[in-house]
Amino acid sequence: MRIHRVFPPAVLVLLLALCAALSAPAFAATSFLAREGDEVLAAEGDLATRRAPCSTFKIAISLMGYDAGILIDETHPVRPYDESLNVAYDMWKQPHDPVMWMRNSCVWYSQATTRELGMERFKAYVDRLGYGNRDVSGRRGPSGRGGTDDGLTRSWLSSSLAVSPQEEVDFIGRLVRSELPVSAHAQEMTRRILFVQDMQGGWKLYGKTGSGVRLLPDGTRVEDRQVGWFVGWVRNGDGRTVLFAHLLEDEDDNPAPAGRRSRDAAIVKVQRLLGIAPAEW
Repeated sequence: MRIHRVFPPAVLVLLLALCAALSAPAFAATSFLAREGDEVLAAEGDLATRRAPCSTFKIAISLMGYDAGILIDETHPVRPYDESLNVAYDMWKQPHDPVMWMRNSCVWYSQATTRELGMERFKAYVDRLGYGNRDVSGRRGPSGRGGTDDGLTRSWLSSSLAVSPQEEVDFIGRLVRSELPVSAHAQEMTRRILFVQDMQGGWKLYGKTGSGVRLLPDGTRVEDRQVGWFVGWVRNGDGRTVLFAHLLEDEDDNPAPAGRRSRDAAIVKVQRLLGIAPAEW
């Protein structure tokens, strides 16, 4: 005779919650800050500790490039792909303009721009913008433990440069208000190429993802653990603007790009704050 065990409803709820927790991806930390004007709409996790900005630093590189006249407008310059680069992603193996650069998060376009700037101007811009810890040396850790990178082309890629979620939001706010110490043209063009999509309720989403490997406090790279950023803002036709920064840090090996996962989570959180329907991806 088969015996069917019946669990009380409260026990069933606990069992279902446990199964969901065990099957869900685990994160070491999730940090999220959203602000409208001086009002903090959401504050989760560690917002003060600095981490590598990864590709969110493309926002700063864009400002430098436009201010220096290296970048012209949304579609110029078009840089050809150099086959000798042997990049990992097929979408990077084609000519890119500034819009495609942001959309595809193309690392070689960033590096071509910083090389054209040169280290002296590059470092001066980072200092002028007051970006994070301002360290573009390329070293990792307090004594360079974990190896060294070329600071001009890799300092933002899980290397020496670091920024906190709070600093990301402050930086985005200055960009949105045209308060950064670069030309008005540089700030306008950067805002334009950061457009992501239209949302419900007349809101427009602007932002940039970033993915990289985690760094331990001593600078050691944890190659099978990712960090993922999504930073930006939403604005509606009435001029309401909500700034945000979302950061996740994996504690397990998850092959999906962390920046994309961070973006998707951030969008859901922002939509809940705004009371609008989810966007489709």
